[in-house]
Amino acid sequence: MSRKSAERKFNYTADEHQRELVSLLKQFSYGHHLDTVFRDFVEMAALAISNRVDRAQYDAREKRYMEIVGKYKPEEAQRFPAMFAALTGTFEVRVQGMLDGSGVGLTDVLGETYMMLGISNDRCGQFFTPYALSKLMAGMLGGDVAARADAQGFARVQEPACGAGGMIIATAEAFHEAGVNYQQSLHATCVDIDQCCVHMAYVQLSLLHVPAIVVHGNTLSMQVWGHWYTPAHVLGGWNQKLKMRRAWDALRGLLDGGARDDAQHDDAALLPPPVVEQVFEPEPMAGPAMSEDFADVAVLERPAEVVDTDGLADMFEEAVGAQPHANAFFEIVDQLALF
Repeated sequence: MSRKSAERKFNYTADEHQRELVSLLKQFSYGHHLDTVFRDFVEMAALAISNRVDRAQYDAREKRYMEIVGKYKPEEAQRFPAMFAALTGTFEVRVQGMLDGSGVGLTDVLGETYMMLGISNDRCGQFFTPYALSKLMAGMLGGDVAARADAQGFARVQEPACGAGGMIIATAEAFHEAGVNYQQSLHATCVDIDQCCVHMAYVQLSLLHVPAIVVHGNTLSMQVWGHWYTPAHVLGGWNQKLKMRRAWDALRGLLDGGARDDAQHDDAALLPPPVVEQVFEPEPMAGPAMSEDFADVAVLERPAEVVDTDGLADMFEEAVGAQPHANAFFEIVDQLALF
């Protein structure tokens, strides 16, 4: 999406909260580069969310948070919580619109704001996919994938270049439109080489309560520099769900003689379901705003376990398979996430 396209979309679709977010960002322009302020904002938001659930990385991330805050005057630092409140407000409006069918659905809020402000890395060819196109792609296949996820317990989505997470958001919306609760039936592993994109994706998926692991890494060189676990991943007990899926796939592979043909996977009546809940009925989804006390419910004391499985969303299979090292890279990501 070009800057002009992002500006037109913003002028047409932005709600009052999104406009407030942009207004607060621009208040820094007199003494700071807008690009730096935006990157600091999304990183601080990501750090604040992560430190409520991921105790294994708490100390290093708390130190980093204080380093960022130290660059700003007290009156400037007070704008960051207001910006996060505005971002939360726009997701609340969009989630409610998705639920009541009022026509105001989800979108890639931070990605569109990033492009609209003209702070993306154009020289590196950094242009985010317009959300309308992501939604079209997800809508074409999302219903079938959601139905399969509902029958099998959950589906995994692997995104090797996630940007701000727009494709995952569109997939979540496609799940909802198919009558499946994405907060229980979808798990995403997202990768991007740009740390700002990692933070944007993590914040947005966290506010939408999408179970996900967001990886700062390079899919082509197979380097991994960090993992970010969304609150939905931790609080939803996805460690255990993914562990059970791993055991299920291993046992199924033995019975199939090592074959991994999706057509044979439908004849799985010989084995128990891969997760405790065989079918997830759609339930009222949790709002994007997080309770002040939710960290007392559960915290991640050690890195989560992830697995490589055939349950990928169809819309990503060709894109991932087209890269010779992509599948091997996700194998590395999964192994690094094991404890």
